[in-house]
Amino acid sequence: MDHSPTAAASGPVDVCAPQWRWLMQLSLPNAMLIAAGLLLPNLLSLASLVPGFDIGLPPRSAAIALYASLAILARSIPFALTALLFFGLLAFDMVQTLSLMFRLAPGELMRALDQASRIHFFASPLYLTLIGTLMVGTLAALACLARRSLLTRGNALVLFTLALAFGVIDHAGNVPLQYQFGSILGRDQPVESAAERSGFTVSAGANGSNVVMVIAESLGYVRDTAARDRIAAPLYGADIIKDYVVTAGHTPYYGSTTSGEMRELCNTRTFYAEFVLKDGDSCLPNLLAARGYSSIAVHAFSGGMFQREKWYPIVGFDQALFGDDLVKTTRRTCGSAFRGACDADLAPMIAAASQRAALAGKPRFIYWLTLNTHIPVAPGEALTNFHCERDDNGFGVPQVCRMAELWHDVFTVVATIARDPAVAPAEILVVGDHAPPLWSRRGRAQFAPGEVAWYRLQPRQPPIGPNARQTAVRG
Repeated sequence: MDHSPTAAASGPVDVCAPQWRWLMQLSLPNAMLIAAGLLLPNLLSLASLVPGFDIGLPPRSAAIALYASLAILARSIPFALTALLFFGLLAFDMVQTLSLMFRLAPGELMRALDQASRIHFFASPLYLTLIGTLMVGTLAALACLARRSLLTRGNALVLFTLALAFGVIDHAGNVPLQYQFGSILGRDQPVESAAERSGFTVSAGANGSNVVMVIAESLGYVRDTAARDRIAAPLYGADIIKDYVVTAGHTPYYGSTTSGEMRELCNTRTFYAEFVLKDGDSCLPNLLAARGYSSIAVHAFSGGMFQREKWYPIVGFDQALFGDDLVKTTRRTCGSAFRGACDADLAPMIAAASQRAALAGKPRFIYWLTLNTHIPVAPGEALTNFHCERDDNGFGVPQVCRMAELWHDVFTVVATIARDPAVAPAEILVVGDHAPPLWSRRGRAQFAPGEVAWYRLQPRQPPIGPNARQTAVRG
């Protein structure tokens, strides 16, 4: 057998040989430290960097640095304290991420936690995947953090340098996607509602005709003109154009759904729970009530969600129809995590409610907050078919296309009630509450940052009756 150096060099390398064991002993502690402090707590953010993996998350630079710091600290403190700190950091990370994702201020998000029981998280494959990934990453990270003897031999400088670099990349990649905390509330920005910008506020209640406001869930301002036209096509049919002047535009938004409601109903950015207790009289339903209007609110989800069943009466609604009541008549439910009545089924319900209210001899204000385009959207429930399974569907990604189908259904309902004698002719405004909080980068890119779409239908010949007014409800 040839034991020459040449033969040894050409043969296979035995990594278990004594001269290589020191390298393995050095690499394992570093790998354990990096896994515990960087890889496992940040699985989703790391996945967002993989080409072809279409996921977008809010910037988590602070959490990334804190996880790395905890892994270094775990080498010198008891594991019980490490685990306690890890769960505290995980709670901070989740609150910050969800606040940015859904545009809820951290305090508002904490107040909304009691509503979680109304949401069917496990009905959504997306949420199941996210929750599963979070659980696996958490358990694996804790298992690594428990190996204190290995962590002690790891190089803390290597971990912190990698975490710092990843934090910079994460921040640079995600902040342009409009995830900044400054975009959550906009308290220092002037209120720019679609009601004001479109002229709806001036006309609502001025001539005694019925008034309709529709806040469409997640109706952001789609960048592509052709896609916007397809979504809103029912509003531009010949039978609508004959009786209404249709205008459209976009307006800035801040916050989540209740923020959109406060913006359009009450012309404020103040949190609903704070505003309605002191200033509910200044909201549109109360202002119209002073002009002799009765008012109806319709929402396909539970009235307990965000306490709408409590504050809707305060801002002036005489009656409210929520999901449980609507489903008794429609006999159909839609949605995944937010499951309730189907928006597409509500035209007869809205018309019937208006007809009943008309018996009192008053004009009506009808307010409809839609539901089914809550993220994530359940596939196959729209009445519209835009062929979302095709690559050339015109909306960038299938999820946006499925939302577009459901928005088209909403506009079909609006067009129906705009022609129904129980409602028509009416001053009508349709406006988004916020852009969709999509987990897809490509999906988010389909929408103009910080803007929602609005559409106004103004009767060409509004009736002039005993309730006619010549001044606006808000100056």
